[in-house]
Amino acid sequence: MKKIQLAAILALAMAATSALHAYSGNERSEFANKFMVMKKLAASCRSTSENTSVAALNAMREVFFRSNDNPGLIYSSDQIMPDSFQSLCDKMNSDVDKIYTGVRNLENSLKVSDPYDISDKYLNEILRFLLVSEITLILNDQQFFVTRDKIMNDIQQSRQFVLSAMYIPPTGAENSDLLTLDRLSNLLDLAGYIYNEQVQWLMNCSFSVQNLAVSSYSIAGDSVFKGFATNRPPRLYIPGSPEEYSLSGGSR
Repeated sequence: MKKIQLAAILALAMAATSALHAYSGNERSEFANKFMVMKKLAASCRSTSENTSVAALNAMREVFFRSNDNPGLIYSSDQIMPDSFQSLCDKMNSDVDKIYTGVRNLENSLKVSDPYDISDKYLNEILRFLLVSEITLILNDQQFFVTRDKIMNDIQQSRQFVLSAMYIPPTGAENSDLLTLDRLSNLLDLAGYIYNEQVQWLMNCSFSVQNLAVSSYSIAGDSVFKGFATNRPPRLYIPGSPEEYSLSGGSR
């Protein structure tokens, strides 16, 4: 019986993916299908079987944080291990994009649900829990600082090498690598600034979600969150071309 329940939960999650690919109606209609899937998963979360309940919660998390713009992409902090500046940017942006997707999906859930329906209220409580928990995980993740320090150390070592007698610059490019290292240092400073902006956005989001009355909310304009703008969070983009951040060479 447990195997049948688990199989049904997995089928629901897969059905949501297929429907998001195939459905071409407006955003509200598209979410109505996702809402019904999550509502069924929420019912499974109350199963007396721990395995079924955990499986349902994990499946709901995947559906909840799935972006309509990228139906097949599930953002996960532990799937991206930064080892370069580009991967660090990807992680920073995917973290806030994931939360933005969750905020929009929670908004849509509140708009289509009945605040007097017990099962709808239970679903929205679970969605709020998932959103706040995910924000907490992101805020407690120290990977940004670990990777930033590693990249900073690499830049310093490269600068020391470029200034050493062992460095043989390409013809006509004596200062190009120093300029490249300066650009990389500036990018790292920019990443730190944007990261702080993202952290502030996440903290504001968490506070607003925790204080949201999911059973007695009122929609103000296009948002159900009072005093919190659900605009897209700050994202980091690398200006210029990749060649501007590549060292020209030299020999060790």
